[in-house]
Amino acid sequence: MKKIKNNITLLNTITSILLQIITIISGFVIPRLILKTFGSDVNGLVSSLNQFLNYIALIEGGITGVVMASLYKPLYKKDIERVSSIVQTTKKFYKKIALFFVAYTVILAIVYPLIFDTGFSFGYVSTLTIILSIKLFLQYMFSLSLKTLLNADKKVYIVSITQIALVIVDMLLFAIIIQFWKSIHVLKLISAGVYILQPVIFNYFVNKYFALDEKAEENKELLKNRWNGFAINIAAFIHGNTDVAVLTYFANLATVSVYSVYSLVTTGLKSIISAISTGITPSLGHLYAKGDMKELNEKFDLIEYMYFLIVFFFFSVGTVCITPFVLVYTKGIVDANYNQYLFGIILLLAEGIFTIRGPYVNLAYAANKFKEIRLCAYIEAFLNIVISIILVRSFGLIGVAIGTLISMMFRTFYQVWFLKKHILNRPLIKFIKKVLLFGLTAILGFIICVAVTNPIFAINNVYSWTLGACVTSFIYGILYISLCILMYKNETRYYFDYFKTILKRK
Repeated sequence: MKKIKNNITLLNTITSILLQIITIISGFVIPRLILKTFGSDVNGLVSSLNQFLNYIALIEGGITGVVMASLYKPLYKKDIERVSSIVQTTKKFYKKIALFFVAYTVILAIVYPLIFDTGFSFGYVSTLTIILSIKLFLQYMFSLSLKTLLNADKKVYIVSITQIALVIVDMLLFAIIIQFWKSIHVLKLISAGVYILQPVIFNYFVNKYFALDEKAEENKELLKNRWNGFAINIAAFIHGNTDVAVLTYFANLATVSVYSVYSLVTTGLKSIISAISTGITPSLGHLYAKGDMKELNEKFDLIEYMYFLIVFFFFSVGTVCITPFVLVYTKGIVDANYNQYLFGIILLLAEGIFTIRGPYVNLAYAANKFKEIRLCAYIEAFLNIVISIILVRSFGLIGVAIGTLISMMFRTFYQVWFLKKHILNRPLIKFIKKVLLFGLTAILGFIICVAVTNPIFAINNVYSWTLGACVTSFIYGILYISLCILMYKNETRYYFDYFKTILKRK
């Protein structure tokens, strides 16, 4: 198999993972401070409002994925005129979304407190809605087109390092100011102010690396193609927002808070793994644009193996440790029931299945196959909404988790079949064999880990949870390493040799 020609993919992957780790830490620290200072209802309100604000992503119509796919070939050919045309078209489109978002935010700020009984005053909810919208406004108005260009040109590391710095500053300011100013409105306003720096930094690097023509003609075909990505956008949006919206309507803010705390874990795990995808996808896109199917197949085999190993390890450990973690995290908070063991398991299983499909989905995007997979994305979205609504009344949190699980299973298996049929012609047995081997290992590990760690987790403090998590990680580590050595010798040897070479260079 051919070696990776340079270290740019590794640099992109490492910085993306570091960004996700910092984001996860911030994602645990800030909600904990909110829970401790303001309670579950305020935490649930912030989570709910953020989800409703994210509905603006529907208007985007999937343009980001289409833009990324459209940029790979002109960037590879160094066609700066076409790159300029795509970027200028994208900028104008995102600015229109930003202006529409202003109107949507005003409507939401008025309607939300009238529809939902939050227990807070109209003014409290309305002003918080407007403040929380500032980050998204800045993103669409100034940042997103620049970020997309940098990512498509394999400069993911620039985006990641910039965001790392902003997340750290945001977290530190939040942790310091909350000690002196007990106002969620002031804290979130300061947090939004930090992100004004993001478009300034992105613009500097775009001007440094690209001689873009600011007067380039619009690429009208690009905007037409965005509707091919609309279904993808719908499915991704519904996956990220359905559960909280359904719980907000059919349950209460305390239940939304419980869901949001559990989802801190799943979001963290997914973000670490998606960071790998962020670093790798542009390279796959350039390789597909080059037309080297043999090398693409070889690299995809390696990526699939790596994904299975990482996803199964992290989500297996997470399944054992999630509820004990939540109980430690929310210790002393008694205004909601955070002990939801079965919900935690189903949620981890659903999100694990969602994450494992990453390579298959991303290669379809890189190949610009949005039109071909849109029907399956619509079906995924339909299943998620309908099943969640049907089951939430009887099963609450577990009901929405089951809705997510079923829809994720459908989309994942479809994407594997689609890749075989329309892009790489890979035998389905490769995927099925990995699912069976890694799945059986996960079940065996779960039985062993629960028996060993239950007495440790029962102590219910940070130290006991850390010990239990380490023991769980060790057991699963031994099991998965044994599986890889026995069943996937070539792939294991490749990565061992690759990282050994990298270390020698250093």
